[in-house]
Amino acid sequence: MTKGDRWLLLLLVVVGFSLLAWKALSYPSSAQQVQVFRDGEVILSFTLNSSAEIRTYQLTVDGGVATLEAKDGAVRLAPTSAHYCPERICMQTGWINQPGASIICVPNKLVVRIKTMEDRVDAISR
Repeated sequence: MTKGDRWLLLLLVVVGFSLLAWKALSYPSSAQQVQVFRDGEVILSFTLNSSAEIRTYQLTVDGGVATLEAKDGAVRLAPTSAHYCPERICMQTGWINQPGASIICVPNKLVVRIKTMEDRVDAISR
């Protein structure tokens, strides 16, 4: 391996780590909002912050009552012993914390989505 190869390898590693850091730190948690939809209508909306304490919200769904938890800039549907969701896929999704991420419970027509509070344009097509 020549000296030029080493510099090229070092440059590639630095660029790679820079891109990973940019992706991980590009969305501050203070500018995120959680929206909960049931049958396409917003039933709950709150700002997601990085508080260490767990905030819980009770959501009435067709199969019973679902518990939504928010903690450290992330949100999840809490696993419970109640059988409001037969497959429990929505609970297995776990914590979400990035804008655009969502938890979907199809049997109860429930969608939990994180969005940024800023209106930004993703793309423009003509």
